[in-house]
Amino acid sequence: MPSESGSSTTRQPRRLVPGGVVATRRAVRRRGGFVGVGVAGAMLLAGWLVRVIVGGATGGIVGFVLTVTALPTLPILGVPAADGNALFAISLVASTGLWWILGQLAALRVSGRALVGWREWSKEFALLSVGICAGAIGALALGAVLLGAL
Repeated sequence: MPSESGSSTTRQPRRLVPGGVVATRRAVRRRGGFVGVGVAGAMLLAGWLVRVIVGGATGGIVGFVLTVTALPTLPILGVPAADGNALFAISLVASTGLWWILGQLAALRVSGRALVGWREWSKEFALLSVGICAGAIGALALGAVLLGAL
């Protein structure tokens, strides 16, 4: 029979303080990829809204650039030259996986620090996503030049 001093052989699970350091670190690790996908989804929605609200050539260009930023695998599939629902569906699935991996990578990189939060995650995610967005827009510009649009 265990004594009252707490020398029990069974270990009690550690209780997490809601909003504490350990709980926040765990939340960033578990949800980092999903938040990354959410950021890409927000960019895709913003591209669609700009295309619908602004309209014309300006709305089309800005909306397409935001769409390519949210779906960076579109230029790999040749979307400036080729079109089709199957290409967009494949790109959507591949880009979702890419953004999830990027969000998890950002979470992994910040979870080793002493203080972890969503602010640190967003900084790391922004640093990682700049390269992907620049590559997608660069591929789009290269495709436009090769097709004679620019």
